[in-house]
Amino acid sequence: MKILLGIIVFLFVSGVGYFYYLGGFDKIQVKEEELGPYYVLSHDRVGNYRKVGDTFEAVQKEFSEKGFKNYKLFAIYKDDPNKIPEDQLRCEVGVLFEQPLAEVPTGFSLPLQYKTIEKKKYLSVDFPLKSFLSIFLGIAKVYPELMKACSDRGCDLNGKASMEIYEPVVEKKTKYLLPLD
Repeated sequence: MKILLGIIVFLFVSGVGYFYYLGGFDKIQVKEEELGPYYVLSHDRVGNYRKVGDTFEAVQKEFSEKGFKNYKLFAIYKDDPNKIPEDQLRCEVGVLFEQPLAEVPTGFSLPLQYKTIEKKKYLSVDFPLKSFLSIFLGIAKVYPELMKACSDRGCDLNGKASMEIYEPVVEKKTKYLLPLD
């Protein structure tokens, strides 16, 4: 009985510790920032947002194989998943550069288009990116605070596309953005 109780306590403490490590107890700080411009190679997709990870994996694998460095992954989620059927959700997924590309790369398995996301004013939140689970924890913790901050400022949420920038290597964070412009 003591062994079972010890295992339960160990699992509980480990779970709480891992939740802490992922940022589960971090206070969400919403900031107003002017960011950009960003130079992106993006792939338009339609369908369940939960399957965006497959697109990220393909893009990241091919960019690594082609020797690209100094980029971040990003997604722009154009529709509210609470209002639009899963099979009709629109988003852009791809890579983001902070400097313009001298030459637009080709030869990817997914159609990618190069474009510039102009400098804008955003509500933003930085959240730790420690593992794949951090993304789901970030979504659950960050979006309610972002939406509340937007509502408190009187901005209209209809037609607003949220953007997420993932930097899992150096900064180890996800930046959640909601445009104010």
